[in-house]
Amino acid sequence: MANVEAILELARRLYRAARETSAEAFQDAALAALGTQIRFEAAVWFTGELSRGKFHFHRLHLFGLPQHKLRTIVSNSRQFVRPLEIAAAHPGLAHEFYAPDLYRDPESAPALECARRLHLERQLLVACMEGRAGSGEWLSLHRSASRESFGEHDRTALRLLMPHLSEARTLNRALGLNRASSEPFFSPGSHRALTLLDGTILHCGRQVSDSIASEWPEWNQIRLPSRLLETLARNGCAPIAQRGEAISARSFTDCIVLTVKNVPLAERLTRREYEVVQLFGAGKRYKEIAQRCGLAPTTVRNVVQKSYRKLRVNSKYELGQLIRESANSA
Repeated sequence: MANVEAILELARRLYRAARETSAEAFQDAALAALGTQIRFEAAVWFTGELSRGKFHFHRLHLFGLPQHKLRTIVSNSRQFVRPLEIAAAHPGLAHEFYAPDLYRDPESAPALECARRLHLERQLLVACMEGRAGSGEWLSLHRSASRESFGEHDRTALRLLMPHLSEARTLNRALGLNRASSEPFFSPGSHRALTLLDGTILHCGRQVSDSIASEWPEWNQIRLPSRLLETLARNGCAPIAQRGEAISARSFTDCIVLTVKNVPLAERLTRREYEVVQLFGAGKRYKEIAQRCGLAPTTVRNVVQKSYRKLRVNSKYELGQLIRESANSA
């Protein structure tokens, strides 16, 4: 049986860490503390949503595993959700799985190969479910096949500690958001996001999420796309041409604050293009625009067509609407 006094002391350590540790370091610190009660070699701590046999990740943290294996683990978990479903059906209880027994049929061979390659054959899994159906938080502890199975002590300790791990993580994240919110440049909202320095998402508003997804449709919503993170590190800003927006970044302690802003029409076009589309959107004909701007009518037509492509519009009506929207947001 688990030592109750030791469990309570560890819970107190978790809450102290939540208040004293940065958001970037907290989950590693919490899992290292958990290792004093349960021996494991690797862990995957994540939130997400189960729906119709599929799993959608919100956030994911690896412990004792190389970060370059993130994509493999995400893909495997999305494809083979049975352990997640079992844990979700009995929230709070720790469930033990052994990969060779769990993945016996030919269709699940990739899952078994992944577990063997990463030495994750033995698994102790627990879930904390939220109010929404299928939405919750999972913690998966792992040992290799050469190690002994998880025992009753391990299952009891994880069952008792998981609510505290979850609450401490929520507290740590809330404190990080509150600290950032006290800064004049950060107020959480749909146009804001807060990430760790490696791009791991802490808070992501809907506008930021939609903006990133328009440029990177395969984005997993756990960590910023590597190309976006590189561009932000190099330039402090990244254009999102698909939506006529730009994402800017600013460092705050151990985090990055992202802000989405609409890019003014005048900044998305050259001076000549802007002058031509303003007249064209106002109803002027090619010949009239040519006379006013000192251009040939064919040049005006070419400028309009090029501007259509830049602004991703397909008609004069859409162009006029974009011009009005740009004027209203100025």
